[in-house]
Amino acid sequence: MSSKKYPFKEEAQAALAKGDLKKALEYYRNHCAEEPEDLRSCVKVGELLERLGRKKEAIQAYRDAAEAYAKDGFLLQAISLNKMVLRIDPKAKEINDRLAQLYQEKAREAKPLRPFPAIPLFSELNEKELQSLLQKVQVKTFLKNDFICREGEAGDSLFVIIRGEAEVRKKTPKDKEVRIRNLKEGDFLGEFGFFTDQKRHATVKTLTEGEILEISKDELNEIIKIYPRVKEVLNKLFRQRVLDTFFVLSPLFSPLSSQERDEVFRCFRLQKVPEETFLFRQGDPPASLYLVKSGEVEIFTLDRHGRKVTFARVRSGNFFGEVGLLFKKSRMAHAKTTQPTELLELTHEDFEVFLHRFPALRVALKEISLERLARMKELLSKDAVEKAREVMV
Repeated sequence: MSSKKYPFKEEAQAALAKGDLKKALEYYRNHCAEEPEDLRSCVKVGELLERLGRKKEAIQAYRDAAEAYAKDGFLLQAISLNKMVLRIDPKAKEINDRLAQLYQEKAREAKPLRPFPAIPLFSELNEKELQSLLQKVQVKTFLKNDFICREGEAGDSLFVIIRGEAEVRKKTPKDKEVRIRNLKEGDFLGEFGFFTDQKRHATVKTLTEGEILEISKDELNEIIKIYPRVKEVLNKLFRQRVLDTFFVLSPLFSPLSSQERDEVFRCFRLQKVPEETFLFRQGDPPASLYLVKSGEVEIFTLDRHGRKVTFARVRSGNFFGEVGLLFKKSRMAHAKTTQPTELLELTHEDFEVFLHRFPALRVALKEISLERLARMKELLSKDAVEKAREVMV
């Protein structure tokens, strides 16, 4: 143990503040010899070695720290360190294979020394799939008050917080920005744009400095070509992260419990629909309720002169087609895609089962449907007034 006034770590920090890298390295090494479980300080040894130009030693320090993190189940920190090794030595591709092996071994342990973090997506993959993914991900650093993404921007990549903390903010219908929640190490973000319309649905601003891991949709699609099962894992993530949020925010499904929502959305079926496709026409018998995953559907009718009267443009996260099912009436309008669209469909049969099982669903649906019917009547009345004015003119 050091006999000086300050322990080795404080001496190292003091030397670093003075710009004495060699002295800081010496003290950090002494500290790590005494406290090998302080992996962040072990990483600091690698950083100092790299700054001093001692690249081979830096690589070994990073490798050792990455191995220790992976053995403890901290995959994100290990990924970050492996990317630092690859930055110095791009040929060191085998480190990702070793990392995937360690992570899988840790996951199989019945009683790990520390709680094993179940990271969405990563923890569902086998060793080969994980190896392929680790080669594709990118690690980015950020400072305090940086923007990871802004609401409305284009973007279809997933992010994971490796280190640090960030805040999610979203605009209200009145264009006021409100705080939604904070994100910390291991949290995912960007899943709405990734799975739906390739746009950012919230603003994420950092509260501290740190690191994020980024996975692009294109890179994941390349992995899916080799390992098709990864698509199943992504679909599960979509159900857990996106659909549940849709349902929580929806005035229709929000009265249900988490378990009830899960039961309902497992009955929805995904379908991809081309642009300018009729989903149903006015007068058709009601067959399904739809939830828009991505794209847009126009709900409209034609007046007696054949002119279009648009009632709504339904976009990501919103539903339509419930009025006919609820009131057992023929379709009152046309529904047509305006662009390539992904829909989640709930059949008439499943719809009836859930209405009987969950009375709160029937009450919420009736309220929403009556509001929509009133809106349709208002729009049709306005159209009639406009026609009267045309005649007068």
